[in-house]
Amino acid sequence: SGLYERLVTLWKAGLLTGIKTSGLNVMSTAAHAMSETAALVPATFIDSGIALFSKERTTAFTVRGYPTGFVEGGVKGWDYLRTGHSERDVGQKYDYKKTNYGKSPLGKAQQAVTDFTFHLLGAEDQPFYYGAFSRSLYSQAIAQAMNKKLKGKERQVFVDNLQKNPTDEMLEWAKEDAETAIYTNRTHLGDVARSIQKVKGGEIVVPFGRTPSAVAMQIVNYSPVGVVKEIAHEIHKGKFNQRKFVHAAARTVVGTGAMYLGVQLFKAGLIALGFPKGERERKLWELEGKKPNSILIDGKWRGIETFGPLGNLLVIGGYFQQALDSKGSPTEAMIEAMAGGAKSFTEQTFVRGVN
Repeated sequence: SGLYERLVTLWKAGLLTGIKTSGLNVMSTAAHAMSETAALVPATFIDSGIALFSKERTTAFTVRGYPTGFVEGGVKGWDYLRTGHSERDVGQKYDYKKTNYGKSPLGKAQQAVTDFTFHLLGAEDQPFYYGAFSRSLYSQAIAQAMNKKLKGKERQVFVDNLQKNPTDEMLEWAKEDAETAIYTNRTHLGDVARSIQKVKGGEIVVPFGRTPSAVAMQIVNYSPVGVVKEIAHEIHKGKFNQRKFVHAAARTVVGTGAMYLGVQLFKAGLIALGFPKGERERKLWELEGKKPNSILIDGKWRGIETFGPLGNLLVIGGYFQQALDSKGSPTEAMIEAMAGGAKSFTEQTFVRGVN
């Protein structure tokens, strides 16, 4: 590999090295897994309502498959940590490409550092990826069993067989669900970041593009804007995609609930937003151990990034109430809330070093 590629990869590994980064990656992804599971509840109700007209089910709530997929992912994660080999492109989450540092003692040391850093973070994601993948197949299989009006043992046999022998379409949906679960899904914002990275020196400006973009879009997807965005997309396409609409609407339901919780936390003084401008209040924050974009839990202020995309929705709710208290206009409050949420994301995106 060339000198530039070696230096950039080593620098990016340095940005990601540390227990905090690994812990944050696991906690954020785990929180996202819980929010995606929670979203399946309203998704099932919305899907059943639409099915009254479409005569088709696309989604069913279940946690079946997740435990076995999680264990399978753990095994694959361990293999990836040891060997660096995987059946999927694990490194794409951090825009990582295998880099050769040569056979000198220094080169071998640099190789060990970069390989271990990226392999560890990639290994941490494998359980969540395969857990989401397996559950998605079960959810789709159950929905198809409902379409066939199967019951009891016959339904169980059908679901198990279809989960083990899924259609190509089911595999595509499962792959999309799994990539979304670990923030490796492709987005327009990510494509823009990638185009910048392709320019010489671009990776210095945007060291990580795919994952921060996926996180940002998932925050939007969980907000009230998410379902509006999906409706606009389907109108543009000229075709109704029931499954996509159902999941978009369900995420908006869960995200709106998180925003409401953020409002209540702000009223109770349990959520901190942007860093105060006044010197006196800043010193008070330091004495209390208070930090921007955090929630008071068990006597400690904890950063919202550990809560995945919903953490940002909590902050947006807090900003909404703050603006509503000062201006009294819900419209102005929502505009300020979205601006505050965007600012909080740039300050604490879960991929350390992006800024």
